[in-house]
This record gives sequence, C-alpha cells and structure tokens, in this order.
Amino acid sequence: MLILASHPDWVVVAKPAGLAVHRGDDTRDTTFLVQQVRDQVGRRVWPVHRLDRGTSGAVWLSFDPAHLADCQAALAAGEKRYVALVRGAALSREPVEITNPMKDTKGILREAATWARVLATCEEPRCSLVLAKPRTGRFHQIRRHLRDLSHPVLGDGVHGDSRVNRIWREERGLGRLALHNLSLTVPAAGIDVRCPIPDDLRTVWSALPLWREALAALPELE
Repeated sequence: MLILASHPDWVVVAKPAGLAVHRGDDTRDTTFLVQQVRDQVGRRVWPVHRLDRGTSGAVWLSFDPAHLADCQAALAAGEKRYVALVRGAALSREPVEITNPMKDTKGILREAATWARVLATCEEPRCSLVLAKPRTGRFHQIRRHLRDLSHPVLGDGVHGDSRVNRIWREERGLGRLALHNLSLTVPAAGIDVRCPIPDDLRTVWSALPLWREALAALPELE
C-alpha cells in the first residue's frame, strides 16, 4: 500500500480500486483497507472518511478513534479533488455547482453540493474528463451528481449505463469505475497530498484523444 503522508497521529494512503475501506452491509469482502494498512504500519487505524469500493485514491486514517471527530471537522474545511471519466462530450468548460439534494442511506433527503469542471472532451469515443470537488459528503455523491448532469461516470454499474460500460470494458479495457481521488488538502492537519493516477486508468485515459487537452488543463495528471 502506497503511503502518501504520515504523522504520529495519522496516515494517508493510496487506496486501490476494488478494495472496501472497512466492513459494511454493502460488501461481502473479507479483506479491507483498514486491515491492510494496520498490517503494514503495525498499528490499528480508523478511517476519517471513506471512498466507494470501486473508487481509487487518497484516504486519511487516524491512529486514535478519539481524534476522528476533530479530523472530520478539519477535513470538512479542507478539500478533496476527484477526476472522473464520464459518458458524453460536454460542451462547456465553465465550472458548475451541482446542488441537487439526495437521500442518505436512511432515506432522509439531505443537502448536497459538488463543484465540477470539464478538463477535456472528445467526440470519438464520446467522453469527457471532469475535475470534481465535493462540498458535502453524501453517499455516492459525485457519481449521482454527474449522472444528474447526464454524464454518468464510466464503469459505474449503479448509476451508469450497463450497455455503455460493457462497450468500454470490451473495446477500451476499462474494467473498473473511472473515478479517482486525486488530492487531499487539510490545512489544519498539515496535509497536502496528491495521489498518482493508477496504471489501469492511465492506460485507458492516455489512449484517448482528449488526454493532451486534459494534461494542459491539469498538468498534475501526468
């Protein structure tokens, strides 16, 4: 497990796609991120936040559960940036704020906000690379908000199009959710990390006509 940053009180790691952060009702997995990090660093860890099983990227974990509330408050004042490959060729490069409310896991409607900006787009295949910053932390928030824009994340078996996902899997080799937590910035904790794009995503993305435009818009994708 790649460690992106460490501190006597916490660690930030690069979670691979397909690995659940911890045991939950939505997975039958027997191996989890918290177990792997515990075994690697020799200490128990508790996630300050989580990523969906299919999402890769930076995850912050605390060595002390008593610090979780403080860490989560600090994270709420910080910033997470995600990169997503979505269906469709978006026309505008202007940032948008998506504020559609969404139900939580208990069915209660909650406020939700996501900032998003198109980095690059192409007509063949029809897709766009999007930078997204969640302002709130709802379940599947980015995936649901991008779907609401009619640009679902490719590889999303819940909020996307199974036919389109199958085409991308068979013809382009995209065998996972095309969503990655690129960076995590928490000034109060002294955290400012970038998580490299995984090889499986980079292989697919770099073969697309939009890749050069995306690098020009966000050089840290390199």
